[in-house]
Amino acid sequence: MIGRRVGSRRSRRLPPVGTLILVLVLAALFAACGTSKSSFSGADGGSDGAFGADTGQDQTSPGFGDGGDGGFNQVVSLAFQPPTATVTLNATTPSGQASFKLVATLASGATLPVQATSLQFDRPDLASMAVGEPVVLTASGPTAGVGTLHAIYQGMSATAALTVQIQAVVVGAGVPASAVTALGASGLGSDPAVTSLLYPYDKTVLALGLTSPLVMWTAPNANDVYRLHYEENNYTYDGYYVVPSLGQLRADQASWDHLTASNGGDPLELQLSRWDAATMTAYASASEALTIVPTSLRGAIYYWTVSGAGHMSRIYPGTGSTPEVLNGGVCMGCHAVSADGSTLVAAVENEGSTDSSDGRAWVSYDLPAVTIRKEPHLFGGNVAVTPDGKTTVFGTVPMHLGDTTSGAEIPGSGIETYPLDTGMTTLAHPAFSPDGKHFAAVQSNNVWYEWTVGKLVGFDYQPATPAFVNPIKLADGTTFASGEQAVAYPTFSPDSSWLAFHVADHAGGCHDACSAATLDTGAIWMQSTSGTPPVRLTTLTDSSPNAADHDLSFEPTFNPVARGGYFWVVFTSMRDWGNEITGAANCGKKRLWVAAIDGTPGSTDASHPAFFLEGQEEDTMNMRGFWALSACLPTGAAAPDAGAAGGEAGADAGGGCQQGFQCCSGFCDMGACVDIGTLACQGVGGPCTTPTDCCNASVVSCVGGMCQATAQ
Repeated sequence: MIGRRVGSRRSRRLPPVGTLILVLVLAALFAACGTSKSSFSGADGGSDGAFGADTGQDQTSPGFGDGGDGGFNQVVSLAFQPPTATVTLNATTPSGQASFKLVATLASGATLPVQATSLQFDRPDLASMAVGEPVVLTASGPTAGVGTLHAIYQGMSATAALTVQIQAVVVGAGVPASAVTALGASGLGSDPAVTSLLYPYDKTVLALGLTSPLVMWTAPNANDVYRLHYEENNYTYDGYYVVPSLGQLRADQASWDHLTASNGGDPLELQLSRWDAATMTAYASASEALTIVPTSLRGAIYYWTVSGAGHMSRIYPGTGSTPEVLNGGVCMGCHAVSADGSTLVAAVENEGSTDSSDGRAWVSYDLPAVTIRKEPHLFGGNVAVTPDGKTTVFGTVPMHLGDTTSGAEIPGSGIETYPLDTGMTTLAHPAFSPDGKHFAAVQSNNVWYEWTVGKLVGFDYQPATPAFVNPIKLADGTTFASGEQAVAYPTFSPDSSWLAFHVADHAGGCHDACSAATLDTGAIWMQSTSGTPPVRLTTLTDSSPNAADHDLSFEPTFNPVARGGYFWVVFTSMRDWGNEITGAANCGKKRLWVAAIDGTPGSTDASHPAFFLEGQEEDTMNMRGFWALSACLPTGAAAPDAGAAGGEAGADAGGGCQQGFQCCSGFCDMGACVDIGTLACQGVGGPCTTPTDCCNASVVSCVGGMCQATAQ
């Protein structure tokens, strides 16, 4: 939303176009051409309702140099006047317009306005287009950014750029005008009481469609006024609020969605300023920089929680996410979810196993309904499931391969007879790669659910046979620091080339029967499947500014697909969540966190600071998140009559949505999933695969992978 106060950026005024002298010159030129045709002939200049697509409402003009003039009147270049314009939207200017005149330059050196054969504005989320003399672009929010107006005339192309800037300001109840003025001044002195934030962490990487971050700090006084300022290219947000003793602020969700959707890849600057109500002095308190990735973290995360009697829950990361209790709240865990999101396999308490005295037998479920597929009454122990959900690994000594539909064991795979190293007693924590071609498990020195020394081993998996072949020994717990050698919970990266795992003092990350008072220590590490030396993901593990929160991260699981150039991993941590979840580190504080990891890791730490997964239960222990793909709503193509105002493109044809996390693009606008920040088309000279990739497709072809205008 656009608030009540105008920000500091100013709108650039547009120069006037067209004069009486120019009109007279044009009249003389038409007489010299010896033709009765008018350069303004063609369409009537009405509104072009289908911006973002060429609808056939082409603008035509007569040719020049079409005989008898020796090319004197041949068009040699084409340009818009002005070539650029900026519209700034704020509380006093909720909408704005920019006008562009298309001008042809003749071989004689003379210039005259012409009507384009075809026009297209490639950012319909920014502005609507009205065709005429001149072309008018109208912006009314809620998205900021830069769009390009494309024109074709006589086989030539011209472009003009429109920049839309938004200054959103919100003033909360009880905020004195003097505080707003003081906090908006430049050159504020450093705050002696607030110098850093508790959350979010500096340099965190965030995706679209997430809940507006709860900004937290240690407030020195109750009822001081704070300014929460976000700034990126073309968009600023300022929120002024009276804050009680607990330092917490959040930008409203609509502003956050529009702010992040407008991000063009530059850092999102976060600044907190404080107005001391007692001394009436304003200070610059703390600042950070966040990275916004133009992608959605669509998918379901399945996890175990001690909420109630203990059960599994599911959430879909994003705005408005809430936990869903699975299987009627039955106690079940030691679970795995197929990468395609079709299958859950879990050990169910008291299910009864015919092959073991332990009653925790595995059961397969169809997702997302969580209906039982098969109950084979075989001991579960640790389980893994292939990406297609058809096959599961279960048990520990020995480990077995089974069919999730029939429940039958599949003998002779080789996993049953894998020889353990001396001193190792079980094979546990199995995992399949997203491509279904690799497998990993951990040798342990104790029972299947708890050990202090673990050794990671990898295999190639041949599903046709099926068989586990070519074992390779990877991270060896005995090579890590004494007291923290429990390698556990391996998970494959989306490209199946890397393994993340935790190295802790105890394998379970909560060794004393998950007692809330238990304290374990551990960190997330990563290693290539080829066996390069393991790398500690220190940024992910120790991103909290509180040193007491370091080395408290466990149980990683990758999202099975990379998004926005990053791998995304959900893990468990006992750290504080700002000042919202605090206290001594122990299992009772285990919650789910998410972090981005560079999609091209190397020999150094490729991780980024983590963020809290909002939507999970906040008052109970949550652990072992398992990420699976989930169907998302696609972006809808603009309907023929769409686009009377910015942000409505695709509203008639796109899938219905309420929140950004439901959309493949990560952004929901007016009930439709839309791609914000993605060009709708490529201009002349841009790359293409088909003509529809090009702006003004009716008169532009895709030749040799490049958009080229055709002669008219």
